[in-house]
Amino acid sequence: MSDLRRVVWYSIVVATTLVILILVWQFSIAIVLFALSLAVAAALRPSINYIAEKRKSKRLALGIVYTLLIGSIVGFLLVIGQLLAQDLQRATDDFVTAYDRALTVWPSAGTLFQQVLAEQLPPSADLYQALTSPEGVPALEGIFGAAQNFFSLLGRIALILLLSLYWSADQLRFERLGLSLLPAEHRPKALHLWRSVEAAVGAYLRSEVVQSVLAGLLLLMGYWLMGVRYPALFSLWGAIARLIPWFGVVIATLPLLFVEMGNSPLVGLSATVYTIGVLFLLKAVVEPRYFHRQRYSSLLIVIFVIILAESFGVIGVMLAPLLAVTIQILFQQLYPTPSQRFSRETLERVIKLRKRLAGVRRHIQGSRSRQTALIVNRLNYLVKQITDHIQEY
Repeated sequence: MSDLRRVVWYSIVVATTLVILILVWQFSIAIVLFALSLAVAAALRPSINYIAEKRKSKRLALGIVYTLLIGSIVGFLLVIGQLLAQDLQRATDDFVTAYDRALTVWPSAGTLFQQVLAEQLPPSADLYQALTSPEGVPALEGIFGAAQNFFSLLGRIALILLLSLYWSADQLRFERLGLSLLPAEHRPKALHLWRSVEAAVGAYLRSEVVQSVLAGLLLLMGYWLMGVRYPALFSLWGAIARLIPWFGVVIATLPLLFVEMGNSPLVGLSATVYTIGVLFLLKAVVEPRYFHRQRYSSLLIVIFVIILAESFGVIGVMLAPLLAVTIQILFQQLYPTPSQRFSRETLERVIKLRKRLAGVRRHIQGSRSRQTALIVNRLNYLVKQITDHIQEY
């Protein structure tokens, strides 16, 4: 009978796991958006807490932080939109000029390869007619599809910000709801685990956003001073490409080098060297102030890059380090090594918190509010559990 129960139990576990995997696959986009909203809330939490301590109002802090964030995003889109429009117009004009030059100059004065290629190129009028004909509809559909994807991306960004706002406003309620599902003796450790993961994920996201913003600004100014033909286009490309692990620098510089070498070899080489210098400088100076990447396994990041690239493409490649860091923190907290013990400073902070709670208990001894006394006693119990957990390590 016990063997039969074991078989039934294993069957239930396997079936439940398969159902969870199917649900994760079916609702992968929703899960990714929800996870990103939690990461955004974690990244903004230090700023919200700092303003809340100064202004004594969390609602005001939320309003200030999210207003600044949304204003920054809107301002960025307006400014970069105008600059990108200018660069795209310039690139279109350059393409038309280069195409007409290839049709007129290459047949007589070009190399053998250019002469053969020029014979295969259609006239400009035929090219325009081909794009507007039924055979060229897929190309136009691709252009309109890219515009539709852009607005879809804006909608998803708005949804992420809205969900993160809800999470930031009711963080304690959501945490209490989650902890209420666990046995009382496991709640302090679960809370510490959640806060550790949240802090690391927030630090990673802050580091990447700050580096990308600084990279975009520095590259834009440098390209403009060096006379790069499309400064806004290449600076935006560099700020996004650097998010790709390991190969971000190469992906950021190759299009720049290829295009600018055709215009001016000196500008192309200078801009390429400048780009590499800026990205490595940010990695060496800015990243350590927010996030210590050396603490996390590169092999695990590679595995998640391969998995997520297959399902989500470039976005999956960018999200892979975030997920890898989360998984590694979970294992570090669940199975700590002697080198991962709590610091003396952490223990002292918890002890100070217990002393403050003891003072609050003495202060409310004469209070008639039973609910307040129960809350303070519960807090004291939770802090004691956390202290005991820290001292175990």
